[in-house]
Formats: sequence, structure tokens, C-alpha cells
Amino acid sequence: MKKLLTILLFLSTVQAMAQQDALYSQYMYNPFVVNPAYAGTRNSYSAVLLHRSQWINIDGAPQTQSVAVHAPTNKYNLAWGVNFGHDGLGPQNSYTGAGTIGYHLKFKNSKLAFALRGGFISTVFDYNKLNFKDDGDVFDLNGKYAKTVPSFDFGTYYYGKKFYIGFSVNHITKHKIAFQEADLSGTSLSAKSGLYLRRHFFLTGGYVFDIRPNFVIKPSFLLKHTNGAPPNLDLNFSMLFYKRVWLGFSARSTSTIVAMLDVNITDFLRLGYAYDLSINKLGSYNKGSHEVFIGFDFNLKKSDVVSPRYL
Repeated sequence: MKKLLTILLFLSTVQAMAQQDALYSQYMYNPFVVNPAYAGTRNSYSAVLLHRSQWINIDGAPQTQSVAVHAPTNKYNLAWGVNFGHDGLGPQNSYTGAGTIGYHLKFKNSKLAFALRGGFISTVFDYNKLNFKDDGDVFDLNGKYAKTVPSFDFGTYYYGKKFYIGFSVNHITKHKIAFQEADLSGTSLSAKSGLYLRRHFFLTGGYVFDIRPNFVIKPSFLLKHTNGAPPNLDLNFSMLFYKRVWLGFSARSTSTIVAMLDVNITDFLRLGYAYDLSINKLGSYNKGSHEVFIGFDFNLKKSDVVSPRYL
């Protein structure tokens, strides 16, 4: 029993580390979270604060918070960005911080951006939060295990006024997380083999269709792939009314449907909300997931118009 439990604990840690690229339902309204090359594309100082509560009614379900800021430099076609995040999953908490530097190539009616993001991921696993029901079992797992490793991401983003397509890969170096022999005692895992950050590949795209002066539609997609896991596909259909209100719906290959609302309150303030509903067996054990964000866009030049933004 002890051997099985310890293996499951470390496997859950691997899965949690892979989830450092947290799940976001509103990726189409905040692409910087999945692709560093989006930095500077809004031609403004852009900031987004986000909170996500997943699988309501399940103890220890994922909780995610993130803060991201990015802007162009207006010199040398460069852009910069910073982001910080927290993911909580049961007894495990992960913290991330990173900086981004990007370069934009300008064409007649479009731009091509490249960016590199570098930072850290710090994970803390608290064994004291684990409760076992069998009084007869004896476990010597206690205290906290913490590890901080570097992480590097790369992205490219090609966009125009009404379209975009982007590709990014996270955790390029697949940095190893070495465990002590004592942590792996009695298991089939080896400290020499270690655990490592898995590379995540993202492919995104979208296009805007002008239907009427006060009504546009934007289909988009996000394809995510991680070694050792099946591909994850999000298909989204969003509608913009009177240049102020986005209403969107998504279908995720993990048997999830999502409803979204994004409102441009002013030219510099926007609010977003998403509700996820699982339509598989997991859905019978939770009351869905909630995601909210608040975004700010401050003009670099008074003559620039930041909102509404299609992409």
C-alpha cells in the first residue's frame, strides 16, 4: 500500500508539473498566456489579472491566478512582457515568474512576431495535507518538498487586422527535477532518472468576419500537445456586438463545453467571465468551473484606438 501510494503521489506531481501551463478557457481574449510572441501586439501597455476555480464542489480542485503585463517599446520593433502565476492542486502549489522579449517584423498589411520567455517554476508539495483513511497503514511521508527550476518558452505569432496564427513551445530545456533517494525509498522510481518539465506545444488561429457594422464573428482554435498525453483541442465561436460585447462558446476535446462573456467597459477597461461544464462522468461530481479576468489597455499615443480589439 505504501509503495503504491508513493508512486501515485509522485505521478501526480509529474502531472501537476505538466499543468504549469494552466488551463485557460478565455485564451482568445488573452493570447499572451499561451504564446509569448503576443507581447506588444495590442500597441499599448496591456495588463490582465485572472482567476480560475476549477471543478467547484471537489475538495483540492485546481485554483489558478495569473498576472501578465506586456507592451511594445516603439524602438527597434521590440516588445517586452512579464507574467506571474500560481496553481494550487490539493497538497501541491506551484509558482511561476517570467520575462519576455520579442521582435516584430512589419509587412504591408501584417506583422510577424518572435519572442523568447525565460523564468522559473517553483513547486511545493505538502505531505501534511494528505489524509489517509486506513488507520492500520503507516506512512513516513511528512513535511514539505520544494524545488525551483528554470523554464524557457519560444513563440511566433503572425497577424493582421482580421486574422492571426501562432505557434509556441514551452519548457524547451525539459529541465530535470532531481529527487533525493530518501523521497523515492520503497518505490520503483530512480533518483537518477528524475522527473522533468514536459514540453508543451500550442497552435492557435482565428479570423474575423464583418457581418454588419455592429456585428462581427470570430471563429478560433487552440491545439495543445504534450508528450505522453492525448492532444487537446479547443474550438471557439465568438460574436462581437456594437464593438463592446463579446459572446462566445467553446467545445473542448476533453468533453467540456464553455460559455464566455467579455465586455469592453471603456476604451481601456474590459471584463471577462467563462463557465466550463463537464459533460462526462466528472461532471456528476462537480458544479463546473469559473474563470474571470480584468484587462487594462493604456494607449502609447493619444491618437491610438485600443478598443475594440478583434484579435
